[in-house]
Amino acid sequence: MRRQTAAVVVIAMLAATAVYVFMNPPAKLALGADTLSIFPRGFGEWTSTDLEFSEVVYDELAADGTLVREYRRGEESPVWFIIIYHENRRYGAHDPMVCYRAQGWDVEDEGTIALTRRSGSFDANWALVSEDGRDRLALYWWYTAGDLATGDRDSFMARMAASGIRSNITFGAFMRASTDVHDGDVESARARLREFSEDALPHVAAIFASEDGER
Repeated sequence: MRRQTAAVVVIAMLAATAVYVFMNPPAKLALGADTLSIFPRGFGEWTSTDLEFSEVVYDELAADGTLVREYRRGEESPVWFIIIYHENRRYGAHDPMVCYRAQGWDVEDEGTIALTRRSGSFDANWALVSEDGRDRLALYWWYTAGDLATGDRDSFMARMAASGIRSNITFGAFMRASTDVHDGDVESARARLREFSEDALPHVAAIFASEDGER
């Protein structure tokens, strides 16, 4: 019942935003397609290599900005990190588990994990997926106005709607860090992803600070 009520509230807020946006076209945000590239290629012990999605994926996402990188720390398995940025009427709140299943991965287990940052901790989602004997662990969350980082898609969309009504500006970013699981050692993979994500989060906030009408 609570989830149904929350869904109704989110839908109502999105509808109100749509009407408001129609009457007051949103201002173009300062963040351009290349701005995500300023996300550091190295921080702490992490170094990276730029990657790319296929053209089909870019077309499907219809994003205003994307970042796709492989980060490494010493001899550990790499962490693949993506940011998918949408502004104004593009909400970008897709379910990543749908993408995994569409690519042939089986979702074996799911849950949440607390990530810590300077402004306080939040719960990100984790998922263990497998394909042809290969296991992979992913952490994912959304980020939007008011420095909101959350694994709750409904909260993310509600904040975007509220921001659009108050400031006529909305933006959102989906973020995912993933790594391979070796010999069934999920805890080592989880620790690697947590450490990477917590090292990355301050740089995420710095990129979007100029877009955040609530700061």
